[in-house]
Amino acid sequence: MPEARIVWRKTQLNQRTVAMLIAAEKIYKSQFGFLQGSYNKGGVEASAGTHDGGGAVDIDVVKKSPAQRRAVVLALRQVGFAAWLRTPAQGRWPYHVHAIAIGDKDLSRGAATQVLEYKRKRNGLANRGKDDGPPGYYAMTWEIYLKAHPVPVPPAVPDSSISLAAMAYARTHDVMTGAWGADRARVIAWAAHPKVGAITKAETLPRAGVSWHLHFQRVIRKVQMKFQLPVTGIFNDGMATLMKRYGYTITA
Repeated sequence: MPEARIVWRKTQLNQRTVAMLIAAEKIYKSQFGFLQGSYNKGGVEASAGTHDGGGAVDIDVVKKSPAQRRAVVLALRQVGFAAWLRTPAQGRWPYHVHAIAIGDKDLSRGAATQVLEYKRKRNGLANRGKDDGPPGYYAMTWEIYLKAHPVPVPPAVPDSSISLAAMAYARTHDVMTGAWGADRARVIAWAAHPKVGAITKAETLPRAGVSWHLHFQRVIRKVQMKFQLPVTGIFNDGMATLMKRYGYTITA
């Protein structure tokens, strides 16, 4: 299943990458500024497609000192990024740190190649030069970092967020697990809630022989009919606005 996309600080990323960046910022003890995020196909020619998928981010270090730039790269590597300082001498770009989240499910082909080059202790550029960053973290991943630095679990609260990407996926796919599967279940349960009453409790599961994605479309159509919205079977802006009125948070 693909990573869950979100917009964070006006930058398109995914939830896993954001969690990694937050951990790296804690190590660096300051917030990063972003030049480019993920899912930016064709956005920056010099990126050579590495930002077409997920897990990629460019961090602005133009105004930072050489020591600060190295510290940014080190913090990112410590949490599982393949990260390098990029300089104007290397290409037509300003000083920035280019980072790829190792193990991201949405990596573009170019980004995946850069991860392999990083593990071979190279610089990830076309010249395949020697790695010029702080060594010692080539085998690090986010999952390994988390085992050594577990994130405190906050008190349980009802989750009221709905991912638009999950809703689009639910319309055409049957198997959904993890956070996206929970989002689909949350929408269906909401539709069956007595205060909503768009479907009955018996309609929360598909009938025998009916696939989940068709069932989900049917639930959305029933909600749209109930609230006199255009009946499309698609979780669109109208549906998002409706669920916001019920206290739900809609994410990308």
